[in-house]
Amino acid sequence: MFRILLPSLQLLRSALGGQLRLLPVVTILGLCSAALEGVGIGLIIPMLGIIAGNQDPAALSGISALFQQVGSGMDDRQRLIVIAAAAFALISLKNVLAFANTVLATFVYGKAGHSIRGALSSQLLNVGYPFLMKENPGRLLNVISNESWRASDAVQTVLAALVNGSAAIILLAFLLLLSWQMTLFVAFGLVLVQLLHYVLSATLKAPSRDVTAFNGELAARMLHLVHAGRLIRIFGQEAREKVAFDGASDAVRRAAFALQARQGLLPPLTETLHSALFLAVVVGAWSVGVTFPVIVAFVVLLYRLQPHMRALQMSWSQIQGWSGSLEEVRWLLDPSDKPKPPEGREPFSGLRRQLKFDDVTFRYPNSDSRDVVLQSAAFEIRGGRSTALIGRSGAGKTTIVNLLCRFVEPDEGNILVDGVPLNRIDPVQWRSRIALASQDLELVDGTILENITYGREETTVAEVEHAARMAEAHGFIENLPQGYQTVVGYRGASLSAGQRQRVALARALVRDPDILILDEATNAVDGLSEAAIVETLKSRAGRRTTIVISHHRSTISFCDEVVILGGGQVKSQAPFADVASLTMDQLYEHETVEERRA
Repeated sequence: MFRILLPSLQLLRSALGGQLRLLPVVTILGLCSAALEGVGIGLIIPMLGIIAGNQDPAALSGISALFQQVGSGMDDRQRLIVIAAAAFALISLKNVLAFANTVLATFVYGKAGHSIRGALSSQLLNVGYPFLMKENPGRLLNVISNESWRASDAVQTVLAALVNGSAAIILLAFLLLLSWQMTLFVAFGLVLVQLLHYVLSATLKAPSRDVTAFNGELAARMLHLVHAGRLIRIFGQEAREKVAFDGASDAVRRAAFALQARQGLLPPLTETLHSALFLAVVVGAWSVGVTFPVIVAFVVLLYRLQPHMRALQMSWSQIQGWSGSLEEVRWLLDPSDKPKPPEGREPFSGLRRQLKFDDVTFRYPNSDSRDVVLQSAAFEIRGGRSTALIGRSGAGKTTIVNLLCRFVEPDEGNILVDGVPLNRIDPVQWRSRIALASQDLELVDGTILENITYGREETTVAEVEHAARMAEAHGFIENLPQGYQTVVGYRGASLSAGQRQRVALARALVRDPDILILDEATNAVDGLSEAAIVETLKSRAGRRTTIVISHHRSTISFCDEVVILGGGQVKSQAPFADVASLTMDQLYEHETVEERRA
């Protein structure tokens, strides 16, 4: 049993931390509660002796004789009332302790569940970003929304097992003191029942893992229905998606049915076996001449023991049934097989001279073949200047952004910040000095004000409005019914694409960052707004660094330099004035033309 419960105990230990000291209290309360119950049941012996007229202590032995002597100096009527009152008081006190134990165990369970969920969220917030790029979002959602609760239930089951185990030990001790022969017979029968229960419970692991896996797939389908709502409707794929979702849901149903059907077999089977053991004890005790009061007390104790033993067996089978959930939670919490977050201790107070990519090579971790997406990239971004990164799709532009934001780290080469390797700089200080506006960065589900101040909560209303004006967002915001208090909805669904981009740009500008990165940040904005935004970005010249990624020539027209990328390599870097007369297609092929001329 301990080997089966060990994973839950380990999870409980890590989840509770300082609250772990409450576990001995839970166990002690369980022991005391069971002891009071045992003494209360033992008082049945003198009560039945009075009623049956058999009060000779010499006919009994051991603890039975001790119980028989309770109140021996009183007359039968007074003694019967006193013993009954004492038994009632003991049983009442036992239930008070049991209630206190339930409250304490519920508190511990709640703390454990809260800690598990907190640990999962902390892991997702702090784990290296490549982990989130690689893992299926549906699996992660399932662990947080479903498996974490089952892991909490497993912790509650362990607490219940501690209480039931304590009660079983005390009641078995009383049985042993009443009749060691009958207790050995009971113990032998319980061992046989437990062995059968163990064999059947072992078959629950496989269906438990199936339920967990299929739940992950179902969660992924749910996310798809939410995120791809427009795509599904515009191409008329509602029926196809319904079939796919129903298939995923039915797979969960079938796996859950297989698991629950096997679990459902265990309670009636164990109850039947316990009943057979119970009847065998009664018949056997009568056959060997055990006195009637002792048989009654033994049977009552045995009757009270059975629920605790069945609860222990159910705890075993439940944890086996939750083994898949426990494995998923432990997998997500385990840091050993996951990328570490970026490290570095050197302070960063702002870019002074330049950012330099020194033969940087990178391969994305989610690629089985580890294809190179950026190879020996070498270029410079001068401080206080505006630099455009251009190239066709797949050229490596977004990879450069991910490297600059330290979402990922180079496989080879270095990124130098004023001569200091970026991987030696404190990532918190580095990110506090940069801002990213990207078509891929979502708005949060809140007001426009909350979205603009998301990266700088201490911002004043005047600063928010100023940033919104620079991003050409103030005008449309003022025309909304609630203005800056307008709720944008999930992923900004209540706003148009252009409005979302302008709010996201305002969010980046309000930080007045040393390094502003615009990754296709205006591709959904109309021409007039884009022109105004470009004028705003020109105002940063000389005091702040701007990096622009865009396929629109008008967006990069204010830049001082252009870095041309192709096939994961830097093809050329030149002042924008030298290539200003070229179209975007000509810019993409700029280096190729020069090579031909050479």
